[in-house]
Amino acid sequence: MSNIYSFFGLPDPNEGIPESASVAAAQEEIQKIKISEVEVLVNQKFHDLGERKWQIWSHSKLAPPKRAIRYVEPDNLHRLPTHGITQRLLNGDMVVVDLRDLKHMKAQQDACRRELGGMSERLGAPVFALNSVETLLLVPGAGAVVDTTSHHLGIPEEV
Repeated sequence: MSNIYSFFGLPDPNEGIPESASVAAAQEEIQKIKISEVEVLVNQKFHDLGERKWQIWSHSKLAPPKRAIRYVEPDNLHRLPTHGITQRLLNGDMVVVDLRDLKHMKAQQDACRRELGGMSERLGAPVFALNSVETLLLVPGAGAVVDTTSHHLGIPEEV
Protein backbone atom coordinates (compact mmCIF):
# COMPACT_ATOMS: atom_id res chain seq x y z
CA MET A 1 0.00 0.00 0.00
CA SER A 2 1.36 3.43 -0.92
CA ASN A 3 1.66 6.14 1.73
CA ILE A 4 2.98 9.67 2.11
CA TYR A 5 6.51 8.46 2.90
CA SER A 6 6.81 6.45 -0.29
CA PHE A 7 5.36 9.36 -2.27
CA PHE A 8 8.31 11.55 -1.20
CA GLY A 9 10.79 8.66 -1.40
CA LEU A 10 11.36 8.52 2.37
CA PRO A 11 11.62 5.40 4.50
CA ASP A 12 8.44 4.57 6.38
CA PRO A 13 9.09 4.81 10.18
CA ASN A 14 6.04 2.60 10.85
CA GLU A 15 7.23 -0.23 8.64
CA GLY A 16 7.02 -3.54 10.47
CA ILE A 17 4.69 -2.17 13.17
CA PRO A 18 1.06 -3.23 12.99
CA GLU A 19 -1.17 -0.31 12.00
CA SER A 20 -3.36 -0.59 15.10
CA ALA A 21 -0.25 -0.29 17.32
CA SER A 22 0.98 2.85 15.54
CA VAL A 23 -2.47 4.46 15.77
CA ALA A 24 -2.67 3.65 19.48
CA ALA A 25 0.83 5.08 20.06
CA ALA A 26 -0.09 8.27 18.20
CA GLN A 27 -3.29 8.68 20.21
CA GLU A 28 -1.36 8.16 23.45
CA GLU A 29 1.17 10.84 22.43
CA ILE A 30 -1.63 13.29 21.58
CA GLN A 31 -3.22 12.66 24.98
CA LYS A 32 0.12 13.40 26.74
CA ILE A 33 0.45 16.67 24.83
CA LYS A 34 -3.09 17.72 25.75
CA ILE A 35 -2.49 16.97 29.43
CA SER A 36 0.78 18.93 29.49
CA GLU A 37 -0.94 21.92 27.78
CA VAL A 38 -3.69 21.92 30.41
CA GLU A 39 -1.10 21.78 33.21
CA VAL A 40 0.72 24.78 31.77
CA LEU A 41 -2.51 26.78 31.52
CA VAL A 42 -3.55 25.90 35.06
CA ASN A 43 -0.17 26.84 36.55
CA GLN A 44 0.08 30.23 34.80
CA LYS A 45 -1.70 33.30 36.10
CA PHE A 46 -3.23 35.52 33.46
CA HIS A 47 -4.28 39.12 33.95
CA ASP A 48 -7.32 40.61 32.30
CA LEU A 49 -5.91 43.94 31.14
CA GLY A 50 -9.43 45.19 30.55
CA GLU A 51 -10.06 45.32 34.31
CA ARG A 52 -10.29 48.78 35.84
CA LYS A 53 -7.37 48.20 38.25
CA TRP A 54 -4.97 47.57 35.34
CA GLN A 55 -6.18 50.67 33.53
CA ILE A 56 -5.55 52.76 36.64
CA TRP A 57 -2.13 51.15 37.07
CA SER A 58 -1.09 51.79 33.46
CA HIS A 59 -2.26 55.42 33.60
CA SER A 60 -0.22 55.97 36.76
CA LYS A 61 2.93 54.55 35.12
CA LEU A 62 2.66 56.23 31.72
CA ALA A 63 3.11 59.89 30.93
CA PRO A 64 0.12 61.53 29.28
CA PRO A 65 0.34 61.57 25.48
CA LYS A 66 1.81 64.68 23.93
CA ARG A 67 0.57 64.08 20.40
CA ALA A 68 -2.59 62.84 18.77
CA ILE A 69 -4.10 62.17 15.38
CA ARG A 70 -7.04 64.50 14.82
CA TYR A 71 -9.88 63.76 12.41
CA VAL A 72 -11.57 66.83 10.91
CA GLU A 73 -14.60 67.16 8.65
CA PRO A 74 -16.11 70.34 7.21
CA ASP A 75 -18.82 71.92 9.38
CA ASN A 76 -22.49 72.40 8.40
CA LEU A 77 -21.52 75.36 6.21
CA HIS A 78 -18.86 73.21 4.50
CA ARG A 79 -15.91 75.15 5.98
CA LEU A 80 -12.77 73.90 7.67
CA PRO A 81 -11.76 75.21 11.10
CA THR A 82 -8.27 76.19 9.93
CA HIS A 83 -7.48 78.22 13.06
CA GLY A 84 -8.08 75.19 15.28
CA ILE A 85 -6.20 72.94 12.86
CA THR A 86 -3.24 75.35 12.96
CA GLN A 87 -3.12 75.23 16.77
CA ARG A 88 -3.20 71.42 16.76
CA LEU A 89 -0.44 71.22 14.14
CA LEU A 90 1.77 73.58 16.15
CA ASN A 91 1.31 71.28 19.17
CA GLY A 92 2.58 68.34 17.11
CA ASP A 93 -0.71 66.63 16.31
CA MET A 94 -1.32 65.10 12.89
CA VAL A 95 -4.54 66.11 11.21
CA VAL A 96 -6.57 64.00 8.80
CA VAL A 97 -9.09 66.08 6.85
CA ASP A 98 -12.01 64.17 5.35
CA LEU A 99 -13.73 65.83 2.38
CA ARG A 100 -15.66 62.72 1.28
CA ASP A 101 -19.02 64.16 2.41
CA LEU A 102 -18.58 66.91 -0.18
CA LYS A 103 -18.41 64.42 -3.08
CA HIS A 104 -21.28 66.16 -4.92
CA MET A 105 -19.82 69.64 -4.29
CA LYS A 106 -16.65 69.70 -6.35
CA ALA A 107 -16.26 73.49 -6.04
CA GLN A 108 -16.55 73.34 -2.23
CA GLN A 109 -14.01 70.49 -2.10
CA ASP A 110 -11.59 72.61 -4.12
CA ALA A 111 -12.21 75.60 -1.84
CA CYS A 112 -11.43 73.48 1.24
CA ARG A 113 -8.28 72.15 -0.44
CA ARG A 114 -7.14 75.71 -1.26
CA GLU A 115 -7.82 76.85 2.30
CA LEU A 116 -5.89 73.89 3.71
CA GLY A 117 -3.09 74.47 1.20
CA GLY A 118 -2.78 78.13 2.18
CA MET A 119 -2.65 77.22 5.85
CA SER A 120 -0.01 74.56 5.23
CA GLU A 121 2.13 77.02 3.24
CA ARG A 122 2.05 79.50 6.13
CA LEU A 123 3.12 76.73 8.53
CA GLY A 124 5.59 75.10 6.17
CA ALA A 125 3.86 71.74 6.53
CA PRO A 126 3.06 69.74 3.39
CA VAL A 127 -0.35 68.25 2.72
CA PHE A 128 -0.46 64.58 1.68
CA ALA A 129 -3.36 62.92 -0.13
CA LEU A 130 -4.25 59.55 1.40
CA ASN A 131 -6.45 58.45 -1.49
CA SER A 132 -6.37 58.89 -5.25
CA VAL A 133 -9.29 61.35 -5.44
CA GLU A 134 -7.70 63.59 -2.79
CA THR A 135 -10.64 63.61 -0.41
CA LEU A 136 -8.63 62.28 2.55
CA LEU A 137 -5.78 64.65 3.33
CA LEU A 138 -3.06 64.38 5.96
CA VAL A 139 -1.12 67.29 7.43
CA PRO A 140 1.73 66.25 9.74
CA GLY A 141 2.27 68.37 12.83
CA ALA A 142 5.41 69.98 14.22
CA GLY A 143 8.14 67.41 14.76
CA ALA A 144 6.41 64.69 12.71
CA VAL A 145 8.41 62.83 10.10
CA VAL A 146 6.95 61.64 6.80
CA ASP A 147 9.31 59.55 4.71
CA THR A 148 8.07 60.03 1.15
CA THR A 149 10.35 57.35 -0.30
CA SER A 150 9.36 54.44 1.94
CA HIS A 151 5.98 55.93 2.97
CA HIS A 152 6.63 55.75 6.74
CA LEU A 153 4.86 58.14 9.04
CA GLY A 154 5.74 58.88 12.63
CA ILE A 155 7.94 60.82 15.00
CA PRO A 156 11.73 60.66 15.01
CA GLU A 157 13.23 58.08 17.33
CA GLU A 158 15.08 59.53 20.28
CA VAL A 159 18.68 58.39 20.56
